[in-house]
This record gives sequence, C-alpha cells and structure tokens, in this order.
Amino acid sequence: MHFSGPQQRSTYTLLFVIVLCGVLWTGYFLGTDRDRLGFRQLGESSFAHHPSPPGQATGKPLGFPYTHAADVTIPAGVKVIGLVFFGRRELVQVLDCYLKRNLKAYGGLLDEVIWSVNTKMEDDLAYLEELVASSPHYRKHKATKKYDWYIGSWEAVDDPHAIYLKIDDDVVYFEDNAIPAIVKRLLENPQYFTISANIVNNPALSWVHRNMGVYEGYYPEMTKPSHSPPKNSWRASQLPSYEGPLEGPEGFAINGSTAAPFQGHRWLPVRLAQDKTYDMSLSPASLLTYDPFGPGLSSWTAAAQTHYSFLHHLQQGDTWRYKFDTWDFNYLRLSINFLAIRGKDVMDVFPFPQKDDEDYLVCTRPQQLRRRVIIDGTALAVHFAFNNQYTAFGGKGVRWTDALDRYKAYADEMICPGLLRPDVKLPKVEVS
Repeated sequence: MHFSGPQQRSTYTLLFVIVLCGVLWTGYFLGTDRDRLGFRQLGESSFAHHPSPPGQATGKPLGFPYTHAADVTIPAGVKVIGLVFFGRRELVQVLDCYLKRNLKAYGGLLDEVIWSVNTKMEDDLAYLEELVASSPHYRKHKATKKYDWYIGSWEAVDDPHAIYLKIDDDVVYFEDNAIPAIVKRLLENPQYFTISANIVNNPALSWVHRNMGVYEGYYPEMTKPSHSPPKNSWRASQLPSYEGPLEGPEGFAINGSTAAPFQGHRWLPVRLAQDKTYDMSLSPASLLTYDPFGPGLSSWTAAAQTHYSFLHHLQQGDTWRYKFDTWDFNYLRLSINFLAIRGKDVMDVFPFPQKDDEDYLVCTRPQQLRRRVIIDGTALAVHFAFNNQYTAFGGKGVRWTDALDRYKAYADEMICPGLLRPDVKLPKVEVS
C-alpha cells in the first residue's frame, strides 16, 4: 500500500515509535536479566565476585560465560585435586588463599590440594609444615626416589579417575571461575588431552594479550621517592605518573639488558593528555613474540609491564579484555603454569620417557594420541615469573619490583578474609 503526505509521515512516525520501544525494551531486558545471560555493564567491577564464595551467583565478565562451581557436574567417584609444585614461601603466601577459597569447604570444587615438594631450603620447608597444618584438605608429597627435573612432582598423581589441577607455586591471582571453567571443559571434551587456563605472563600468550590491546604504558621508577609510598596498596590509581621521556627513562633498556634500579621499585603509568596516545612500540611489550622461548620467557622488563598493566585493569574492572573462548596450541609448546589433566593420562606414562615434563605433556604425548591441548580463554590466571625473569641480574629483575607485594595486598584485601591462614593450626584429618 502506498501513502503520501501527512498519512505517510504518520505511518513512518508510528513505525519509528514501535522500533524505538523494541530497542528500549531489549536494553531493559539485558540490563535487568544480564546475570542469566552472562553480560554485565562496563562499569561493573571484574572482581565484584570475589567477596562471595565460588559456588554462589556473582558478577560475570562481559560477553563470556562465567562458570561457577555449581555449574559443573562432577561424575560419581571423580575427585578434583590441586597439585602445586612447591618451592618458594614468598610466592605461596599469595596462592594459599586462592586455593583455600576454591576448596569444597568454601563452595569450590577442590577436594584436596597436594603440595609436591620441590625445594631443599629449610625455611621454605618449615613454612610448608605450617601450611599443611592450616587445612585438613592440604597434604604434602615428597618423591620417593630421584627423578630428572620436575618429573618427581608428578609422582603424587595416584588416582586415575581424578582431575588434577597442576598449578605453579607462583600463580599470584586467578578468578573464581578459573578452576570450574577448565574442569568443566575437560570433563565435557574427552578428546582434549589437557586444558590450560588463560595465563597472564606466559610467553606466547603475552603476545596474544598484547595484540588484544591490554598492555598499558609503564616505566620503572629510577630513583627512590622522597616519601615512602603507601603500604599494602595494589591500586594503580595510587601510583604517581611517569614524567620522563616517552621512550623510557635514561639508563633503562626495554629489552631487559639493564638491572632493576633498586629493590622494591615501582613501575609508573604513562598518563598523557586525552588527545595523545602512547606508542606501545616504545615499551618492553613491543618485543613480545608468539614463541614459547621468546622475550616473554626471559625478559624481566616484559614481565614487569605485564603485571602493572594487569593490576591496572584489575582496578579498572575490565579484565574481561584479556578473554576469549578457546585457543588451540596445535601441539606447540605451552608453559604449563595452570592446567587440568586426567589422572589416568599421567599415570599411563609415568615416569615420563623424557625429562622435560612440559614438552612431553603438551607436545609429544598429545600428538601421539591426537588429542589437543586447549587454552580456555574464559579462565583467567596470573603467573608471576619464569626463572630468568625472577633471577635476572642475581635477583635484580622483576623480583626487585613491588609487583608481588601488590598481588599480596590484593589477596589480603579481596581473597583472604574469612579463610584460615597458616598460623591457624587444625587437627589433621583423613581426606575421604
């Protein structure tokens, strides 16, 4: 039917009103029911879920499913067991609260956590005794014989039906949904050999994250401040601005060939006027490559920029920017900082026929079985440092930043309250 004049304008007006009402109703529906749909507003905090136990309904990252413990159906007779390669007290003090928070006793999925001993340092071993005593669901394992490299830590895997969460002792952050997400994906996909979390500070993934645009401009503070910085602060907004040359301060090399300026130094954000953009090619992150042995493995400066950028997004509430669905590593090497694997798949080949457990478990064995190694991009975790980053210049690398203190401050404020710490002793009970 054809209309003209006032009748045509009235008809178009009516159609416009109907469409506008539909758009507004859709927006209202998404806003009021976004928890069910898995959406949230950009202004909502990505750590809003932390004050609640992992099993409760909480805030969800934009556009990605948020897997709670209650969303995972564990088959009868299947345990979920944490396996931590223990070695360094100062790092485990951060990880401890995240693990306790994910125990079944607190609404999580973990039946127990095994601390596989990988150190001879007496102070660290003494702390491990306190740690194990702090939870009836913690226990330690010491290899019964000598193995090459880290092979002995896998000796603790003795349940073929269990799902094991292999976690490095220097994982300093992971979201409540990380364990449920990778356990659920592994259970639902028997064709996968192992599922890794989406790791921040993981060589090839750092390159992926950089190309997703999550890195921020940061440079080291080269001289000690005249006034002591606020203690127990993890918030990037409390850092002063970097005020030196845009290509970095004098005496600093972005490739990590210079030592950290002093112990406990901060990295400061490059804050520019709104009409200016920082050139990321001037930063350590510009050197990252899609390579398991690239600068993301060895450069302490790349690690530092990685951590301060993440802490920036943690406060901003937009860590969803790191996320994706899945990433297939196509049998290439992947650093195994945080992954889920079936007990049977370990026990079938233990002790491994090669001393490099990482290469065997993500390259050799999966390729033999034609079963893929997958990264779950919705399961976000942070790995503190690889050995070269941690021990650079005799420990004067990322270890000399205050990044670890910031992660501990975040855990103390947001994760640890209400959890039993190592200084609280409990009677040892048998884990069923």
